[in-house]
Amino acid sequence: MALSYLTDINLNKNELQNAVIQKVGTDPSSGLTAGWLIYNTASNQLKVYDGTDWTNVGGDITRVNITAGTGLSGTLDTQSGAHTQTIDLADTAVTPGSYGSSTAIPVITVDQQGRLTAATTAAISTDLTIAADSGSNDIVSIGADTLTFAGTTNEIETTVSNNQIQIGLPDDVTIGNNLVVTGNLTVSGTTTTVNTETINLADNIITLNSNYAGSTPTENGGIEIERGTADDNVALRWNETSDTWELTKNGTDYYEVQTVGESTYSTSIGNGTDTSYAVTHNLGSQDVIVQLYDNSSLDTVYADVVRTSTSVVTIDFSSNSIPSTNDIRVLISKIG
Repeated sequence: MALSYLTDINLNKNELQNAVIQKVGTDPSSGLTAGWLIYNTASNQLKVYDGTDWTNVGGDITRVNITAGTGLSGTLDTQSGAHTQTIDLADTAVTPGSYGSSTAIPVITVDQQGRLTAATTAAISTDLTIAADSGSNDIVSIGADTLTFAGTTNEIETTVSNNQIQIGLPDDVTIGNNLVVTGNLTVSGTTTTVNTETINLADNIITLNSNYAGSTPTENGGIEIERGTADDNVALRWNETSDTWELTKNGTDYYEVQTVGESTYSTSIGNGTDTSYAVTHNLGSQDVIVQLYDNSSLDTVYADVVRTSTSVVTIDFSSNSIPSTNDIRVLISKIG
């Protein structure tokens, strides 16, 4: 049976060995005396009665609430949640105030006793840096949202939307190495300068004045060759006023380029009776060369030729050389 002592036991500073603290399932609520020591088997806590309440001996801090005022104070809850202790922090180095903003974050320092010892503000960096490493490529994933890098005109603005990337570049861009465009390239400026020595084009047609869509063109088009200071530039152009191809050797005087069908005419004459034949060529000029040859022998034939008008020449034969039917071939060439 248990022994009860009605007086204090003085061990005279000797050790109490192999002792077990009183075990209880709930904290006693009657006969309470300050200094009473128990072990609560339900919460597994060693407790002492401080004259007002049962207090855990040791234990972890589970929650600290800090409120700023004239000083800083807070509440501390122990593991059992049964005790609340107010801690006066007015003597710490923290200055009361507001920390953090839309461009900064608060930085709080707490010592080993859980006391708030410092509070400052750190600016939020607006730069994103992905450090280079030897591993795989770095991936920034934004899901289905839009990622926009917006800055001054000296920065690059990138918008990602619907699986497409739109890059807004500054006004002046220099690409030091090769640029490969796998899709269409549209240049909307007024001047395109190519400083390469060799141009390779897979297209066999170069279209000039491609932005014209009307029915009455007025813009001449052609190719001009720069000759530096040696002489005037030369050019080959299409003249929209006269609807003719022209060329120049001095950059000032342009001459029509004669084309087959527009500057030549051919026909056969002779009927075995007449000695004079009017040939209508419609070349629009009396500056023509007229040649005759025999269709049978292919020999050159000579006859009198009169340039009757800008559209007609008259060919006369002697009475003893009347050509037979279609025996003489007539070739007419326009000059200039």
